[in-house]
Amino acid sequence: MSLLSVIIPVLNESDNILKLIKFFNKQHGKFEIIVAESSSSKDKVKEICVENNFTYITCKGASRASQMNEAAHLAKGEILCFLHADVLPPDSFYNLIIDKISKGYCFGFFAYKFEPTSFFLKINAHFTTKDGIFSGGGDQIQFMTKSLYTTLNGYDPTFTIMEDFDFIRRFRKLNKPLVIIKHKAIVSSRKYKCNSWLRVNISNLVVFAMFLLRCKPDRIRKIYAKILH
Repeated sequence: MSLLSVIIPVLNESDNILKLIKFFNKQHGKFEIIVAESSSSKDKVKEICVENNFTYITCKGASRASQMNEAAHLAKGEILCFLHADVLPPDSFYNLIIDKISKGYCFGFFAYKFEPTSFFLKINAHFTTKDGIFSGGGDQIQFMTKSLYTTLNGYDPTFTIMEDFDFIRRFRKLNKPLVIIKHKAIVSSRKYKCNSWLRVNISNLVVFAMFLLRCKPDRIRKIYAKILH
């Protein structure tokens, strides 16, 4: 049975870590959980992880890319799974990933649905089942072989935003197939509670256009923060 290393970068996410603990306690499979917390966090993630046998590290880097890289260097598994703290994987996620890796895929991600949802959020979620220019980033739970991660030198820490899309862009240059698992993860729609559906989607289009135009990541991050509350 292959060891799957699940890496969770966090910043003040104790409530979501508690939800993930409940989820993983019900799962079957051979996996390790590594929670990589930013040094600027100010909640009780460390205590929660220690109490529940999650591996915990305080990261030197402040960006999500840096956090994921630091955790990946400690990972013991030959398969890596990168999970946002406010995303809940589907049941049997372990078997779903192992099945795709055993079939020769070295990289993939999950489709997802929003909770709570709405008509417009269902439209957004539908596109996560398809491969396209916007695929694989954000909350889609990227997974890969550790050898692929090493080949691509992990996530680029200069990307303080869009680090997942940068990884996919470099992966596509290898001309290898990727896979999308259609069993949907559950993504919190908390961002849409503070911002309208239109505002969030406009911000996504703006930052993605800037990414395609090779704008500097820090500039993209500042524009994104200005648009969204």
